[in-house]
Amino acid sequence: MKKNYGVVISLLFLFLFGCSSQDNKSNNHSTDDARLEPVEQAYDGCDKLLGSDHGSFKLPEKISKVDFNKVYSLSCNTLKNDDMTNAEKLFKTFYGDDFDESALSTDNGGIVYQAGMNTSAYWGMDIALYSADYEFQENSSGQTYVVGLDEGGITLGGKAIDVTDIDSGLNNYIADFYKDFTINTKEFSVNDTVGRIDFTASLDYENVPFQYSPSAYSRTDNENNMSYWTFLQVTGSIGEDGKFDFINANAPLNILDKTEKTEMIPFDEAVKILETELAKGSYYEFSNVELMYCCLANQPALDMTEEDNVAKAEQLAEEYNKTPKTFEPMWCFEINGGDGASEGAKEYIKVNALGGEVFVDVS
Repeated sequence: MKKNYGVVISLLFLFLFGCSSQDNKSNNHSTDDARLEPVEQAYDGCDKLLGSDHGSFKLPEKISKVDFNKVYSLSCNTLKNDDMTNAEKLFKTFYGDDFDESALSTDNGGIVYQAGMNTSAYWGMDIALYSADYEFQENSSGQTYVVGLDEGGITLGGKAIDVTDIDSGLNNYIADFYKDFTINTKEFSVNDTVGRIDFTASLDYENVPFQYSPSAYSRTDNENNMSYWTFLQVTGSIGEDGKFDFINANAPLNILDKTEKTEMIPFDEAVKILETELAKGSYYEFSNVELMYCCLANQPALDMTEEDNVAKAEQLAEEYNKTPKTFEPMWCFEINGGDGASEGAKEYIKVNALGGEVFVDVS
């Protein structure tokens, strides 16, 4: 997310889902006559389109298909829970026999655990776990692997790594905190030099992931209100010994309401929509297409020069987190080599799988 410094600044320190309202039409094109099909036919006709060129864009040879039976329009918020019992259980599980109760502290607003030179934290469901001897080193070399796209598997130090072992390890540590969701690793970056694998995992609801990578898109209006795409992810690193160096996880969403949709825009119809809606003269090469739950949020600005607002910032953040946000399934066409990739973000062209709106999600 881009930072906007000034006399009047947006509440960027709010948790990512902390917004008081949302606008799902701020950077989109609309289509009213999209074809709907039963949900189970979402990928019918998909394979024959892969690798094809459509004038203004080219589809990848393979995509990460989602094995799902149902989709919903979801109303969600984020609730914090700073229960010491949960935090202590989390730290005990992660550190095992090395756990030291005296290393627990409630300083700085969260529940923290001092492990050697590192500090782990439980910020009321946001989770940060670090091994005692972990030292950050930039992972700038080695093999990359995307589940569902790349052939074979991943290796570290000449040893094959089973992706399911990483999933099971993550679930052992944090699954209790994400009861409505399934944790699935999606992307890996191997660094043999430092002997570790960095990974990104999604949180899936009935097999459909929530957007799990930050978007390059963000906009600030004349009054410093910001719009951006939310994301929900688990990231971490695992060493050659099979032990996790660190795990960072966003607070889970609380599903307030859901409306099942028996019909949706299938993949091939989403492609037809892009043929019509994308500007002539533009050209995008897509590296993947994935169905994900997405939410475009508006975060209001706060005048930080006013003393009362500074004092109330934490309270406002909590109130915004409680505000319902709508998440809907979207076909997310990932732009190959998008400008935002250098900042760890991704660029997408998104098609709402329920209404057909097109979102140009670029920096």
